[in-house]
Amino acid sequence: MKTIIHQLLRLDVIASRPAAISPAAVAPGRRLIPLLLCGLATLALAVPEVNAGQIWNGWNYAIDAPTDGSGGSAFEERGLAFLQRGQTGYFAISGGVPQAGVPYSARNGNVSLGDLFLNFSSHNLDTPGEFNDPQVFAIRFASANDSWVNGDSSQTGLFRSVTPMSYTTANSGYAKLQDYYGASPAHRPVGGAMGDLNTTSDVISYLGDGVMYPNITRGSLVSGISVLDRDALDDLDLDFAHFGADPVGNRVFGFSVDLSRLPAGKFTAHFFEECINDGIALSASHVPEPGTLALLGLALACVVTRRR
Repeated sequence: MKTIIHQLLRLDVIASRPAAISPAAVAPGRRLIPLLLCGLATLALAVPEVNAGQIWNGWNYAIDAPTDGSGGSAFEERGLAFLQRGQTGYFAISGGVPQAGVPYSARNGNVSLGDLFLNFSSHNLDTPGEFNDPQVFAIRFASANDSWVNGDSSQTGLFRSVTPMSYTTANSGYAKLQDYYGASPAHRPVGGAMGDLNTTSDVISYLGDGVMYPNITRGSLVSGISVLDRDALDDLDLDFAHFGADPVGNRVFGFSVDLSRLPAGKFTAHFFEECINDGIALSASHVPEPGTLALLGLALACVVTRRR
């Protein structure tokens, strides 16, 4: 962006000329500087600040405590990551539960991961009604889980205005988050309690300590998603191992979503296992790149009009 503006002001040409240049030749460019600075200030206000969390190779990582999962390594979640390229968003999960779930004497023969919730609103998600806010979305990425979205057990995708549901007891899990915390001191680590929700106090403030809602039962379909395997994620330079969060085996998977169907700005993403044995939250930002270019074009158009 700096190079483009530099050329538009023709400062590169001016800098290459002899020092004895006429002040009148420089004046038009100088008159444009305040207008361009105003345009850039507008861009700075319009584009949300990118979350400066654990960034590596363009991915934003939330790394969970390595031993807070209940039920052994099969129910230990290690990390959640987000990458934006253009207007495509990529999410990746590293943990013990595969996308197809862990075979278990549960509601549908397995315990799976719940849905991924994206909260662009200004409020927490500590009551069921708050999930129904149009600024709250859910991505159902595991068709093996218990989410019967609008009566369909196979539909995956991005949904908004969702109704959450808890099937934790049907999955031999904890009825409430406080039960999970009370089961073992290891579930209440000082740091990394749930990824970017760094302490148990942060988790309780955001989600409460009562009934948790890993699944959805209703929602308006916004768009489909594309599921990504380990090889596809490797091609996108995903690297949980850099943070020591690569799971045993090949239990890393992800999916992509069209970011143009989501609001711009900061959001909190989180998911739980259906049994509430573990979960992760991530703080990230969706930057509207096409909108940024449009604002720059508007600023330059104002410059042209002013010159005329």
